[in-house]
Amino acid sequence: MSRFRSKTALAILITVIAFTIAYEVPAQAADPGSVSSSSSGLAGSSPNPSASETYLQQILANVNNLPIYLTQLTVMALSWLAPDNSNTTAALQNSFTTLFNQKLQNVQTQLASQQKFLSDFLGNPTSQTNPNANDITYPTLLNQPYFNPDPRSNVDPAYNYTQYAAGLNMRHSKPLPNWVPDKQHPGIAMYTNYYNTTSAVQTYNGYILSELYADAQNKNLPKQTQDSLIQQASNSQWFTQIASENLGIVLRQILLYNSQTYVLLAQLLETQKKLLASQVMNNALLIAVNLEAENRIYSKASGRPPI
Repeated sequence: MSRFRSKTALAILITVIAFTIAYEVPAQAADPGSVSSSSSGLAGSSPNPSASETYLQQILANVNNLPIYLTQLTVMALSWLAPDNSNTTAALQNSFTTLFNQKLQNVQTQLASQQKFLSDFLGNPTSQTNPNANDITYPTLLNQPYFNPDPRSNVDPAYNYTQYAAGLNMRHSKPLPNWVPDKQHPGIAMYTNYYNTTSAVQTYNGYILSELYADAQNKNLPKQTQDSLIQQASNSQWFTQIASENLGIVLRQILLYNSQTYVLLAQLLETQKKLLASQVMNNALLIAVNLEAENRIYSKASGRPPI
C-alpha cells in the first residue's frame, strides 16, 4: 500500500512540474539570452533576476506547495467517495419515490375503471347482445378486452379496432376508369380529388395506429420494459445505491440512462413529426369536405348553377 502511495505521489509531483513547465515555457522562449545568464544568476544574487532564475524559483515554489495540493486532492477524493447522508438528498429520494407510486396507483385505477365505463357506455352488453364489443373498445389494444376470452372464434379484435379507429372501414366508391375530367363534367375532377385526399388521410391513420396494433400483438412488451426502467429509476433502493455506492459506479449508471434519454428524445421528435403530419392531413380533409359548400357559394356569386 505504501508503495502505491509513493508511486501516486511521484506521479502527482511529475504532473505539477509538467504543468508548471508548460505554463512558463513561453516566458523563457521570449528571452533567448536567459539561458546564458542563468548560471551567473544562480552563482550570485542579482538585483534583476533573469527569466531562467524566475522560472526556477516558481518551480521550487510549486514544489514547496505540493503538500498543500496533495492535502486538497485527498479531501476532494474522500468527499467523492463518502456516502451522501444529507437531509436534502433524503427528501428528494422520498419525493421521487412517492411521485412514482402515486402515478402507478393512478394507472392501476384507470385500467380498473375501464370495465365499468365501457359497460355503461355499451349498455351492459353480453356476449349474445354485443359480441363485437372488443372490436370497438380501446382497452383491447392494451390486452385487456371487454370480453376475455372473446366469444367469437377466428377473429382479431385488435386489428378490427385499428381499422375502425383509423377509418379504414369507411370505403369510398372508386372513380370509374372511363371518367375523363373536362369542362363538360367538372364534377368528375371534384370527386376524384376528394377520393384521393380522403384515401390518403385514412391510410395514414392506419399507418399511425398500426404501431399500437403491433404493440398489442407483442403483448405490449416494450411498454412493460419501459415501466420496469421507470420503476427502477424511481425506487427507493436505487436512490440508496446512488447515495452510498462508489462514485464511479454511479456515474456509469447515469451514463447508461443518459444514452437511453437520447433514444427517447429521438422517438419524441419522430412523434412530433407524425403529429404535424396528422394536423396537415386534417386540414386537407377539411378543405376536401368544404368543397361542396364552396361550390354552392361560388355558384351564387357567379350566378351559375352549382356543379
